[in-house]
Amino acid sequence: MIKVMIVDNHPVFRAGLKAIFDEDASFEIVGEAENGQLALDQLKTLDVDVMLLDIRMPVLDGIETLTQVKRNFPQVKVCMLTTYENAKVFHQAMALRADGFLLKYASADTIFQMIKDAMVGQVTVSPELLRNTNDYRDAEYALSDEDLDVLTRVARGDRNSKIAKELHFSERTIKSHLTNIYTKLGVNSRAGAVAKAMQLELIRL
Repeated sequence: MIKVMIVDNHPVFRAGLKAIFDEDASFEIVGEAENGQLALDQLKTLDVDVMLLDIRMPVLDGIETLTQVKRNFPQVKVCMLTTYENAKVFHQAMALRADGFLLKYASADTIFQMIKDAMVGQVTVSPELLRNTNDYRDAEYALSDEDLDVLTRVARGDRNSKIAKELHFSERTIKSHLTNIYTKLGVNSRAGAVAKAMQLELIRL
């Protein structure tokens, strides 16, 4: 059973989401909070697998909460569930290693699948977000098919050792390859490269 925490400042939305989860025995709601600070306090004592996190909240917003969860509770998967359809915020969340990003009008089945995917290291993103993140698409990036293959494997959560073995390269070669990809995309991390490639619709999970 997957243990879920709901973090959203709208009590009606929290209640509706809890009712949906009550219909699926695969999940258990173990906590809820109306802002990020309360959620962080609860994580000190609760056993949580996945946090469903809104963006706009009082006291501590979703982006800062995501930052602190990843820093202090790395075992907890964090999936953004919000009405905030903003390319900059989406990119920021993905760069901070959010484990999913859906808009609130996603179906119950889609939300359930996002959580299940997050548990196995896969990232689910609302297609609308990818269509609306046009910021960089007019620029040219010299990414080869091999670059995209490596990036896709990184996005799926594969480690360098696994990628190297499957592509018949040394691990050092993969690290060098990733450094070149970062340079081409203008980023400095695996998460940043994946987020930008997803925004550009260069890769799909």
